[in-house]
Amino acid sequence: MRTRSYAPFLALPLIAGGAAAFTAPGLIGVPRAHVPQHWTVAPSRLHATRIDDAAVGSKNSPQSIEEEQSVTPEIVVASSAVDAALFAEAEGLAATKMAEEKMSAVESFAWKGVVAILCALWASNFAAAKLIMAEPGIDSSLYAVTRFSVAFLALAPGAVAAARRGAIDWETAKGAMTCGAWVAFGYLGQTLGLLTTTASRSCVICSMHCVFVAVVAEFMRVQRKGAAEGEEISFDTLRLLPAVVAVAGVAIVELTGAAGAPTIGDALSFAQPIGFGLGYLQLEELMRKRPEAALPVSALKLLVVASASFMYFELSPLMRADTVQEGLAALSLRVPDFGAVLSSQVALGGILYTGLITTALALWVESIAFKRVPATDASIILTTEPLFAATAGAVTLGETFGTSDYLGASLIIGACILAVLLEDRNAEDACDPYSPEDCVPTRSTPFVE
Repeated sequence: MRTRSYAPFLALPLIAGGAAAFTAPGLIGVPRAHVPQHWTVAPSRLHATRIDDAAVGSKNSPQSIEEEQSVTPEIVVASSAVDAALFAEAEGLAATKMAEEKMSAVESFAWKGVVAILCALWASNFAAAKLIMAEPGIDSSLYAVTRFSVAFLALAPGAVAAARRGAIDWETAKGAMTCGAWVAFGYLGQTLGLLTTTASRSCVICSMHCVFVAVVAEFMRVQRKGAAEGEEISFDTLRLLPAVVAVAGVAIVELTGAAGAPTIGDALSFAQPIGFGLGYLQLEELMRKRPEAALPVSALKLLVVASASFMYFELSPLMRADTVQEGLAALSLRVPDFGAVLSSQVALGGILYTGLITTALALWVESIAFKRVPATDASIILTTEPLFAATAGAVTLGETFGTSDYLGASLIIGACILAVLLEDRNAEDACDPYSPEDCVPTRSTPFVE
């Protein structure tokens, strides 16, 4: 029996590949117009063909290769149309993605501007409070309980309606009350601290909330990222730099010419950065989970703060007494007398302004803004409050704005710019340029997944 030779079949793929390569577009002897643009050499045809694969009807047989390489002009035109459509679709998706990223950046800067406006509103509280408490019969306890009660009553109807629509659940309500408790804790430390410390020191200590928030945020980032990636993540101290620069600016603005030994009021004032800072972080977590619950969350926060203000009003005789025995003797359940507020146009107008505008409306907008602005960024922006307070004092109370104020303002504004630059750097580092997924980095605040 004669053995059949497979040598001619083994040579066919190599010959076909060489011929195809020689007749490629642009080579000598073959006009470019006569060669379809989609005729290319299939790399898979250049491998060594086994004897079993050369059998008729198999995948790598000469007949199969010849059929695959027989490309008609109609197929080439159809392939070109499909490629053009896919390319156009890819260009459209890329343009849409770039537009969305630009819109997201613009929206982010816009909401940071909203936080700055809120900061200006809150800064006006200092001048308003001075004017209100200068009226006869109005002290800090009556001012606080009146202001926060008016603010809560303003948001209560809308909050009840939102709760009936299912905008808030029990877990979110508990979180809102916890957030309100932290804010009330900060206000309590502020009020008690001001009994024995200066307003300048209290303001500087309060501004340290941005450092506190930055430290907690970085600690939680390291913990979560390390747990997710299974490796040790280092603590990035550079993320704390904007907060430190901002506090330095506040110190220059507030402590110029200040003197005196530390007091117990300084220690009590440290409740402000802790209470306000944890309140910011808790609020961001709530808004991330239930963004539609901004109004009821704000109302519940104000309910807790108003309740704490009422407790402060009841305990104020004890704080004003010269001795503990006198204070205990003066303690009794009292009903706030709003007659002093209602009889004074200055006090009534100030209460309506601080209660409705700088408290109720501002806290509601703050809850909405914290859906889009990380707590770390917001805490740094809020360090601009002394600048707005100094400006308001210069306009309404005739206070001066000196060289130290300008220097401190430069540091505070520089800290805000530095925070934005570091955020952009971290966003770029978080993206994998070789990943097929859309590179949209998420925020790195502690309670954000």
